[in-house]
Amino acid sequence: MSLRVQVGAGWDIPVSDESQVHGAVAASTSAARVARLDARSTARCELLATELATNLVKHAYGGRLLVSASANGVVQLITVDRGPGIPDVAVSMADGYTTTSSLGGGLGTCRRAATEFDLYSRPGQGTVVLARIGAADEEGTDGIEVGGVLTPHPTQSVAGDGYGVAWEGDRLTAVVVDGLGHGPAAAEARQAALDVAGRRTVTDVARLLREIDTALRTTRGAAAAVAQVDGWARRLTYGCTGNVTGRLYPPREGRSLLCVPGILGAGISARSHRVDSAGWTSPALLVLHTDGINGRWRLEDYPQVDRHHPAVLAALIWRDAHRGNDDATVVVIRTPTDKDPR
Repeated sequence: MSLRVQVGAGWDIPVSDESQVHGAVAASTSAARVARLDARSTARCELLATELATNLVKHAYGGRLLVSASANGVVQLITVDRGPGIPDVAVSMADGYTTTSSLGGGLGTCRRAATEFDLYSRPGQGTVVLARIGAADEEGTDGIEVGGVLTPHPTQSVAGDGYGVAWEGDRLTAVVVDGLGHGPAAAEARQAALDVAGRRTVTDVARLLREIDTALRTTRGAAAAVAQVDGWARRLTYGCTGNVTGRLYPPREGRSLLCVPGILGAGISARSHRVDSAGWTSPALLVLHTDGINGRWRLEDYPQVDRHHPAVLAALIWRDAHRGNDDATVVVIRTPTDKDPR
């Protein structure tokens, strides 16, 4: 097994005036470099960052551009804001539509430039726009969809969080890691954990946590959660050590999954690597997040979000529950639903 999606690089760019558009573009260029995109794809990333950031300046408040890059050659750009929302999404998506002068054709330009595009908006509450460049067809498996966001500590240039996803047949394995503390040392621990997860097929969640524990003993350590969905058996197996939250729906109000206190890398007793399990039948939704996200978000605050890419829900949770003083990661795993055409 290898982690077909492995995300450890992220940027969080506030965008409230034109002087910050340059920083948004620079982040997209850096992400394209991490993802090893070619010159043409890099230019598309820069175009998307320019247009998305310009839209935030002209039309939104509280806007931020969240950029991440995965090692399998995908750059993801997501804008989040707190209003005013888009009254008529269909009209806003028309090619060439704009309410003020801006580069290209607004959101229509973004949709054409992106490999994958989505938009979620609630009047008076805000908008999320998702644009991805890269091999989107490699980021899924029959019956399960995955999306996430990752941002570093606001004072750091590297993220101590990260996540990886692997598919093998009907089995999906997701790993979310939070390196202890912040900065390069936390990033080293995060990467060591993801490297262990990517070395072989995972059939025993508790065993993988033990192997990560052993591998991290020369690092400062990490918290981590491993979620494995067996689509054939319709079963979720989950193991967690440290401050990573797992919340499973249904039921509508969500069920918190077992997480054992501790730090991987500190030599935890083998019996502490306990696992939780639950049925996985459609509709099923699992949200994983590190402690840079508080637990006060509510799924019912995002009506019809199940019709959008799972990264849209991850971004909404980040927007509304980000603590602002830590690395932050949100990963959403779910059975597919009908989506709005974009």
